[in-house]
Amino acid sequence: MPISAETDVILFTSCKGGVGKSTVCANLAMAMAALGKKILLIDCDFGNRCLDIIMGLADDAVYDIGDVIMERIPPEEAIIKDRRNPGINFIAAPYNFSSRISKPAFQRVVKAYADTGNYDYIFIDTPGGIGEPLDFAASVADTAYIIVSPTRAAIRAAERTGIYLAQKGVRRERLIINQFAGRSIKKAKEEVISIIDETAIKLIGVVPYDVELIRAGNAGKLIDEILSNNITHAFENIAYRTMGQTRPLFCNIKKLKKLR
Repeated sequence: MPISAETDVILFTSCKGGVGKSTVCANLAMAMAALGKKILLIDCDFGNRCLDIIMGLADDAVYDIGDVIMERIPPEEAIIKDRRNPGINFIAAPYNFSSRISKPAFQRVVKAYADTGNYDYIFIDTPGGIGEPLDFAASVADTAYIIVSPTRAAIRAAERTGIYLAQKGVRRERLIINQFAGRSIKKAKEEVISIIDETAIKLIGVVPYDVELIRAGNAGKLIDEILSNNITHAFENIAYRTMGQTRPLFCNIKKLKKLR
């Protein structure tokens, strides 16, 4: 159920780990901030957080969303402001999951952030697999972005994720195909259609494979520092589509790279 008429809440998920959920979440936030949107990212990978590393904010994370939920600190104290773009704000996940972090308490906190009117979007990054963090995120999300890589296991996991989220009441599901490699644009479009058919989820975008994106994530860098036109244009395309604007799927993407 939507928690705000003004702020869109999008969860990033898949039942399979290793498909790049956190990388997509962080870089899409940067792409949208570059277009003037204000984004709050909340890491809900309780016990195994990594979004702070990908965003280059690991050394800045003093408090986390658990501290807010358990009322140890006021909500604004958990927020880390990104130094690269003032439109990006971040809240880390706790290192451990506590039974005191309940769904109603999580809902209350996310609603409090949405009600400030400071954000156009709240992005919630979830762990791989089905569990309480995903259940919490699904309870507040308007939209789910299900991340899939073009492998049989990941495609099956994406289908399963879509079914689970539909049962949880998420009204809108969209697919992002990540790590898409080594095919002509014509053949790529054929494979994209096949993945859509197998998952039964509508597509919002495609991120081409590029080793530079992997290196950037390890170094805490996002698309504003990545020397890859393909990656930059891919996230820009998804950003425009997220905002409801028409944008060709492979706009400004000329050639896909092969896996190394």
